[in-house]
Amino acid sequence: MTTPQPASSPKPSFGYAKAGRPRKRPHPNQREGVCPVKECQRSFTHRYVFALSIFLYGNSDTTGSLNPKQAVWQHLGYYLSPLHAFFPTSEAHIQMHEQMKAESASMRLSENEKRERQKESKKKWVEKNKEKRALSLKKSNLRKKAKKELKKEGKELTKQAVEELVEKWHAQE
Repeated sequence: MTTPQPASSPKPSFGYAKAGRPRKRPHPNQREGVCPVKECQRSFTHRYVFALSIFLYGNSDTTGSLNPKQAVWQHLGYYLSPLHAFFPTSEAHIQMHEQMKAESASMRLSENEKRERQKESKKKWVEKNKEKRALSLKKSNLRKKAKKELKKEGKELTKQAVEELVEKWHAQE
């Protein structure tokens, strides 16, 4: 008598973890945190694990970069110094630093795009928070009125004095 063999499960689409279990999510980018210079290929991926352990265990007295991308950027910048110009790979590191700098500059938003995004987000916020906006505008106008009043009376324009007047007038309305 033969024992029934378990049906072979299809290979998981995301591969296996170190413990042998199938991955539920795609594997993180392997190239992130590795020096992009072919001759170097130094890895900074341990920085992520280090940051994760700080997050989980709350040990905040640490030094150094916790972000692998930032660690690579600092690594490339290390070779910009004239003291490190004699390294055989320093020229490649400098070129890669310039290339990454250009890429990050091209990804940044222009001032007009930033303004447009701010306008859109402000519109959305105003639509969701009409009462808050009305109260904020009312208090802002009361602050202006309080400052004028304090100047007229010759009193000091302290934040506390202005807020006291605003609260007093707001309670009356």
